Amino acid sequence: MSQRNLFFIRAVWWAVLAFGAAAPLCGEPDPRPYKAPKSEWLTDVTWLKEHLKDKDLIVVDTRSQKDYSQGHVPGAIWLDVSDFPARTNESGLQELKKELEKRFSLLGVTGTEKVLFYEETTGLRATRALWLLTYAGNSNGKLLHGGLAAWRGAQYPLSWERTFRQSQPFVVRETPEVLASTDYVARRVKNPECIILDVRSREEYAGRDSSKHCARNGRIPGAVWLEWKELLDDTLNFKPVADLQKRLYEAGVTPDKEIITYCHQGNRSSNTYLVLRLLGYPRIKNYVGSWHEWASRLDLPADKDEIPLNP
Repeated sequence: MSQRNLFFIRAVWWAVLAFGAAAPLCGEPDPRPYKAPKSEWLTDVTWLKEHLKDKDLIVVDTRSQKDYSQGHVPGAIWLDVSDFPARTNESGLQELKKELEKRFSLLGVTGTEKVLFYEETTGLRATRALWLLTYAGNSNGKLLHGGLAAWRGAQYPLSWERTFRQSQPFVVRETPEVLASTDYVARRVKNPECIILDVRSREEYAGRDSSKHCARNGRIPGAVWLEWKELLDDTLNFKPVADLQKRLYEAGVTPDKEIITYCHQGNRSSNTYLVLRLLGYPRIKNYVGSWHEWASRLDLPADKDEIPLNP
């Protein structure tokens, strides 16, 4: 990227931030209710209600099967996205490819349909499902902002009838530009042109997590910390764009750098990946193997805090 382009990107973003900060000072506050940030892949319940019977729309419920059985969007198909493989070596990615072909074939996706994912809120499962579909080479994925909670809040109807579609062979065409492997991340540790963004809790980042889910505790050396929840509101939905931009800039996460998101096993980092995509960051990758895979590679370095966390 040229210096001229970098200057232009920075200038535009600082202008947006300045305008967002000044806007509340100009006249009375906007009385209109907050709406989701605009994007071709981020939709709201009004759009879904209008298009629910479209023949080229597949609605996918990514909550637990129990939650699905207790009421869902009419016509929604249940899909388990809770335990996809999360290793990024050659054999791990081949296993992921096979699992994607197996599960997405159950949706009856031929390649022309829009595929909309939702869960209770904007959450983790639906965002990971959308990222996985994108990695699989399908660019028609959508996310329901606010999830089923927003659908209920609008007093739209629920269904208790399970929906199935005719299975169709699903061919994965990997999109490597959205995925970072362990080896890829290792080559970019402490690279000034790359930000490795740790979106786990402060305790996990500091290396003081006691869950014992990984081979060791700590973080990738040089990683910047910004917990994924800081980009969401109290209902776990995306904050307004100006707030997102401000918080990312405060953390030093700027669009002139390559950004690699990671967490424990690629769930929380998928959510943050989509926030960055929503804001137009041009170079983003999700390290889907995340700390679980990195920690298992004892040949790779790890950092942790030496000073105890404040109570």
